[in-house]
Amino acid sequence: MTVERKPSRRSGLPAAECVPASANLKPKEHGAYAILGIPIATSLIIGGPTLVGVCVAVAAFAGFFAHEPLLITLGHRGSRAQRETPAARKWLFLLLALTVICGCVALAAGSFAVRCSLLMCGLLAASSFALAIAGKHKTMIGQLWGVVGLSVPCVPILLAGEFATQVTLEAWGTWLIGFAATTMAVRGVIAAQKRKSRTVHWFAVTALTSLISGLAACEMTLPL
Repeated sequence: MTVERKPSRRSGLPAAECVPASANLKPKEHGAYAILGIPIATSLIIGGPTLVGVCVAVAAFAGFFAHEPLLITLGHRGSRAQRETPAARKWLFLLLALTVICGCVALAAGSFAVRCSLLMCGLLAASSFALAIAGKHKTMIGQLWGVVGLSVPCVPILLAGEFATQVTLEAWGTWLIGFAATTMAVRGVIAAQKRKSRTVHWFAVTALTSLISGLAACEMTLPL
């Protein structure tokens, strides 16, 4: 008796030949690419590509791309993705190793101010990974904390480019206000589509707008 293999409905191939696709290892939070990349690129352009700046940039991107392999390895993307993507654990190790190596080089080559800012970056990165492990990275607090952690690499890059601490913090503050307002606005739109309350989101946007107005009234310089 001959058994005929039925083709898969999706691919048209025999069911025995259908190989499950591995999960995508790239971060799915597309807005995070801009929050990380724009401040880093801007800081490297205006501060110059110093050794410390380049190492910080590489470490930041390596840590960012380790986020998705971490979630897959821990099973936060589902048991199927964890089972069908054995490369996630390898990429997680390689990316974290690159992050640590570049971070150590920047720490050794940087000034005292740069080293202090790098320690702050490390603490923020560790707390962001902790939120991801706890599955809280998609909450409002988790996303706002992500804005802080993703934008902070511009601080050691600017300090390595010999910018004053005050100017550096003002630049970082500008990125924080802008990206936080954008994040809350997007969450407000999503809440409206799901017919949920938007009070908190629009209150936050209004508060951030008022903050900018207050800083301008106090004649604080913001590189807007």
